[in-house]
Amino acid sequence: MVNRPEWAQKSPAMQAYYDHDWGFAQHDEQKLFEMLCLECFQSGLSWALVWQKRLALLEAYQGFDPAKVAQFGEEEVAKLLADPALIRNQLKVRATINNARILSQWYQEGRTLEQFTWSFTNGRSIRMEPVPGLPLPAKTPLSEQVATEFKRAGFKFTGPVVVMSYLTAVGVINARLA
Repeated sequence: MVNRPEWAQKSPAMQAYYDHDWGFAQHDEQKLFEMLCLECFQSGLSWALVWQKRLALLEAYQGFDPAKVAQFGEEEVAKLLADPALIRNQLKVRATINNARILSQWYQEGRTLEQFTWSFTNGRSIRMEPVPGLPLPAKTPLSEQVATEFKRAGFKFTGPVVVMSYLTAVGVINARLA
């Protein structure tokens, strides 16, 4: 039996997300970009809502392929903002495109999101022991450091709270219950 935090027991979708996705060390470039985008979209919303819209977001954002999203222009922005199946916050939509453009530039320079994401911990997951019944901290010194570097690189919607969620989702910070 899987020991799950309270948030992961609220629905079958959240159980499956926790059991198969959340907190496992992720190194796939496209999956990392997807999770960064989803965490940006989650800002101010519930994760359950974002996860519910995930498949529609995946389709609309071309599988979160940074090269494809980087090519989005005003016509695509208008379509994304008009689609009720998506999260239609203009700042988040534009941040996603901006972030894809930065990643596309990184790729041309031989850099990757995977290298960046894992560079702060020398490629290792950092264990955070969650306290049963209490939420994880909204941010940590590590998420503040990573957020500062995202901002320095020009990324949008990557403050310390969003970055904390991203780092735990992709397993840089391992906060899974034992």
